[in-house]
Amino acid sequence: MCSALLLAGCVTGSGRLETFRSLNNTPHGFQFVASPIRAGETAQRFEVRPGDCGQDDGWSDCANNRERSELVVGEKILPETVRWISYSIYLPSDFYSSPRVNTTIGQIHQKGGPTGTAGGLPSFPPLLQIDARGNRVDACLHILTGPENNIRDVCRNFSLTTVNAMRGRWTDVMVHLDSRGTGVLEIFLNGERKARSTGFIRFRPQEYYVKYGLYRSFVSRHGRPMPTQVAFYDEVRIGNDRPSVEISVDRAVD
Repeated sequence: MCSALLLAGCVTGSGRLETFRSLNNTPHGFQFVASPIRAGETAQRFEVRPGDCGQDDGWSDCANNRERSELVVGEKILPETVRWISYSIYLPSDFYSSPRVNTTIGQIHQKGGPTGTAGGLPSFPPLLQIDARGNRVDACLHILTGPENNIRDVCRNFSLTTVNAMRGRWTDVMVHLDSRGTGVLEIFLNGERKARSTGFIRFRPQEYYVKYGLYRSFVSRHGRPMPTQVAFYDEVRIGNDRPSVEISVDRAVD
């Protein structure tokens, strides 16, 4: 049964994952739409406008130079497990990507993990971010070292594709996370492996969890208000193996 906290994407009796909105409750920030779709009947539309910075009891995007419209997947990923994550993303033909500000389009985050600072602001590093910046789309695998409450965070970067290649079409993203030992991570785009890394887990969080949508950090670096961004997501899945998360129009989540 869907919890009252699950404010979006909460559909009983379908294959869609239960989710809740993260630090954005604007009506334009999230909607189900009938077009474009990757499979099934609906997709999820995200929009972030200048000034779309929410807050809760533990965090303020407005105070920390961030804007977003994201969903958090309710299903948790425990350490020392093997999980596969997939989703399809559609960037409109006029999608704007700042040359100075990262727009994160997918994350594996951590609960109860190390903390520190970034750019002089509090930081709670995720494990993985997939970012668009300028024409680049890269994966940042966060390599964390040092004291757990004053962590040093360095990206291990992998080039995945370009924003131009993603505009006006669906891109299928798949991530394989084996969090046993020191970890194995693989990232696939449209079935082709684009990145593989090992030996990156130095700390054990309580759990990992997935976020997707549009999240832009250090927005003041753009030099003026960031333009509105829109993206569509469909077929978001988490499973124990690759076949369980492969995209198939014959077994759409809705």
